[in-house]
This record gives sequence, C-alpha cells and structure tokens, in this order.
Amino acid sequence: MTEYDTSIVIPTYNDEDTLEACLDSLESLDYVGTYNTIIVDGHSNDRTVEIAETYGCDVIFEDKGTISYARELGVKASNSEFIAFTDADCVVPDDWLSTLISHFDDHGEVAAVGGPNITPPDDTSFAKSVGDVLSLLSGAGARYGFEGEETREIYHNPTCNVVYRREVIEEVGGFNHDLITVDDEEMDYRIREKGYTILYTPEAEVLHYRRPSWKSYTKMGYRYGIGRAQATKLHPEMGEWFHFAPSSIILLLASFLAGSVKSRSWLKVLAGTLSLGSLGIISMSVYLSEKRNRWTQLPVYAILISIWFWAWGIGFIKGLLRH
Repeated sequence: MTEYDTSIVIPTYNDEDTLEACLDSLESLDYVGTYNTIIVDGHSNDRTVEIAETYGCDVIFEDKGTISYARELGVKASNSEFIAFTDADCVVPDDWLSTLISHFDDHGEVAAVGGPNITPPDDTSFAKSVGDVLSLLSGAGARYGFEGEETREIYHNPTCNVVYRREVIEEVGGFNHDLITVDDEEMDYRIREKGYTILYTPEAEVLHYRRPSWKSYTKMGYRYGIGRAQATKLHPEMGEWFHFAPSSIILLLASFLAGSVKSRSWLKVLAGTLSLGSLGIISMSVYLSEKRNRWTQLPVYAILISIWFWAWGIGFIKGLLRH
C-alpha cells in the first residue's frame, strides 16, 4: 500500500466521557503512512480539551456552534493529502486507516471511502436500542445505521467513519456551514455531481456509542430533520418520499384537529389515523424485537420510533421554513 500523509479530524463538545477511548484507539493504529489528529472543539466546559492535549492532538476552536464548520476548520488546519473523519464517541480498529486508504490506490476517480458504524457490545441497554432503531431506519435509505456486507459504490458515508481526498473536498468547496446536519451528505452529493465515486467497505468497521438518553436522542432526530430539509431545498434530488412522510402526516393530523372544531366527525378521522399510525409503530417494534431477540425492549423500541417520527417531522417543517 502506498504511504499517504493523513489527518484525522474529530469535532468535539463536552466529550470527556468517550474521547479518551477514541484517542486510545487512534494511538494504536497500524498505518504505514504518517498521520496526525486534529481536535476541533466548540469551547467545551469539561475535560475534553485537556484530554486531547494529553494525547498530543492539535487542538483548534470553532465559534459557530455547527459541526459542519468544525469539520471545515479541521480540513483547513491540515496540509495532508487525505482527510479522515471520525467522532469522539467512536472507537476504531488497528487497521481502520490502512483499510480505508487501500481502496484509493488503484482508483483515481474514488473521492471518499467509508465503512459501517456498529453499536459497541458494552454500550448501555438503552443505547443499544437506539442503535437497533437507527439500523431499522437505514432500511428506508438512511446511512447512519447502514451495515452492508460488500464493498460497493454508495451515495454517502457518515463522517464518523470516512476518508476523503483533500483535493476533492477543496474542489467542491468543502462543507456547507449553513446546514445544521446532513452537511456531510450534501457535500457528498456535490462530489458525485463532479463525477467522482464514493465507496463503502464493510472491512473498515468502527464502534459507535449511541445517544445515551431520551433527550439527546430526541434532539438528534429534530436536528436531522432540520438539516435534511435544508439540504433538500438546496438540492431537491436529495429528497426522498420517506423524508417528507413524517412532516406530511403531522400537518395532516393538525388539519384534522383544526377541522374537529367545526365538526366532531373530524375527531373520528383523527382518531382513526392515529390508530393506524400506532399499529404501524407497534408492528415495526415487534419486527425489531424478533430480529434482535430483545423482546423486553419492545416498548422502548415503540417509544423511540415514535419520538423519531415526531422529532424528525417537526424538525423537517422547521427546516423548510428556515432561511
């Protein structure tokens, strides 16, 4: 494998609970090239920066409060030929970087290579349920919990596990700072529009600790809804029917509720629609419980799916209205 100079960019904010394990795994990389780690911190008020400096990372700060801006600053702070991205709550295997980089050797048109992010076996029961739900949602097209079994071309790899050619990032103009989320996928869209290829390989698997609380999970769904709507306004081709479904149903329910002020018959329509939706959520929860053999988590699955539906749907509406 060719020796490449690579920078690893990690956006952080109050990540003292997970960052040390992440940096431990990066220190153990078996990589023939040279690499450095750049921490882009959003002014954490815990030990995040102290931990990063202990490991000898290059630490810079961002002031916009968006992860897209943090990633862009990380790119600008590096002079490396390749830029790798992961998150502070990820743990990578020893061959992570060498596996991803190896796919660039014989493919000059390849702009980026990424892999799956898997829920760690030592994660909490709640976090494992979050991971299960995200994996289920990936069946509709989401990439966050995708676990493909073969190396192939793909439209997007999440930035918790991906390497880019630096020159391609610069050619397409980098990350869009105005997007709350989905900035990595939006950039991948522009990369593919330039004729480049994005590869996925199951060989480069990272462990990704999931959202640890109801609050953080709800916030994640809400922000992803906003970001998806923002990106879809920029590039309508990025929008799929399932992106619009939750917000469309929410608006429909709101219209039924408004109609009930004049006619009680609309209450029956509202109740019937909610019943059908609940039946769908229960069916998905049963399917997931059977697939994962975690029947005790069935009510948790149902609540998580419901939260994602409402948080995403409301966030998507807000994103459509947002400048």
